[in-house]
Amino acid sequence: MGSHEAKLYFLSPDTVSPSGGVRKIYRHVDILNARGFSAQVVHWQREFRCKWFENQTTVTYQSEVDLRESDYLVIPEMWQPVVAETTKGFKKVIFNQNAYYTFCEYFQKDDPSVLYGSDDVVGAITVSEDSVRYLQYAFPKLPVFRVHYGINTELFQFTRDKKKQICFMPRKNSEDARQVTYILKARNALADFELVPINNLSEQEAAQVICESQIFLSFGYPEGFGLPPAEAMASGSIVIGYHGNGGREFFKPEFSYPIEVGDIIGFAQTVEQVIQEIMQQGDRDLDAIEKKAKLASEYISQHYSLEREELDVVETWSQILSMSDSL
Repeated sequence: MGSHEAKLYFLSPDTVSPSGGVRKIYRHVDILNARGFSAQVVHWQREFRCKWFENQTTVTYQSEVDLRESDYLVIPEMWQPVVAETTKGFKKVIFNQNAYYTFCEYFQKDDPSVLYGSDDVVGAITVSEDSVRYLQYAFPKLPVFRVHYGINTELFQFTRDKKKQICFMPRKNSEDARQVTYILKARNALADFELVPINNLSEQEAAQVICESQIFLSFGYPEGFGLPPAEAMASGSIVIGYHGNGGREFFKPEFSYPIEVGDIIGFAQTVEQVIQEIMQQGDRDLDAIEKKAKLASEYISQHYSLEREELDVVETWSQILSMSDSL
């Protein structure tokens, strides 16, 4: 069997709300089809397609999928127990974009080997060093592949001219976000800075807010990687907050401000300190801040390029298909 004869079906939720994980499912399908593989996003509701970002991705629907022995189901980490029961005998790869969600659908009575230990599962693909360690420790016999996320530096382009604006995503750990931002307001510590929550915006709209903001607050925890702070770094925003474990590999203290999860006072104090540093230097002399911002942007561009992501995706799937062909 030639490796490219297999069809790769990437299961995806029908979500109308922006989701970095769903965006990456579409991205991987696009990469694979462009490189001669046969891949499709599988939605459940007919005629559904994600519209909060531009795409011409190949989409099909659950009722139209006719699995063959040579095909693969690619399953999000949160769905594996349900899908395992209904697709026995078909090859599966788990696209685990957040290892901390691996057991979220399991209960006390469930056996985790129902999927990860099944002969049907060829391997798992994940997106950070932290998630690789998690999965390799939990499932020592499971082949685990790491794909680097690629950050679109045309969309999240480095810009020096920033507004006195602090943006954040309140979707995860909204209570921590509320406490930090209200402490800053109560102390009148925001100076001329405006707080801007990013909620239910299109990819283009969110990118615009991030790119024009001088500071980005990261409240995500736990994270498989943490796309928003990486995108903010690429755009030249100063990033303060939680790395969520998955983002530890790029949340370097040389060019960002990592905060321990739950350290509300430390978080607020750091934001206030950075605001004061910016205000004291004035508009004409932001060398120290700009140097950090530039260093962060260069680090993200070097380690998380779209080109690297494409190479990782193609190499990973070539290995997976070769492994299966040799069985």
